Amino acid sequence: MMATVTAVAGQIWCDDCYYFDSVTGECKRKFVLVLAVDLNSGDLVTAVFTSKSHGLVEEPACFLGPPRAGYYVGIPGHSLSLESWVEFSSVDTLDVEDLAIHVTSGRKRLIGQRLEDSLFCAVLRCVLQSPDITRRQSRWVADTAAALGCA
Repeated sequence: MMATVTAVAGQIWCDDCYYFDSVTGECKRKFVLVLAVDLNSGDLVTAVFTSKSHGLVEEPACFLGPPRAGYYVGIPGHSLSLESWVEFSSVDTLDVEDLAIHVTSGRKRLIGQRLEDSLFCAVLRCVLQSPDITRRQSRWVADTAAALGCA
């Protein structure tokens, strides 16, 4: 029987094998922000943090590109000790059952950190303007922003 895993918008998770580095043959870690959770299915909309700007800027914090779209969050603290952006080209929908499999296998873990509400609301408002988000993801993110009272 699979463990029940519940994610909450604003949480930060660590994915110890977010991508495979074909040069070194190693799994590479990324920190993942839960942007929204569908109330019916429990499925998530997520985006990764990056500390490599590659065209992202600090000002304005909400940058829609080109070459990339994202939101500058500064140094969030705890496990995220470098200047970072939430990168919108990484926006993805994750099935809650897949999350449970990843947690059970040890691949993903909650790091016990959240973005402060005002910063999280700013990220949500920005990602809603991004071309990297689908209509369904946009609905879930907008519902999250409304529930949090993001202006």
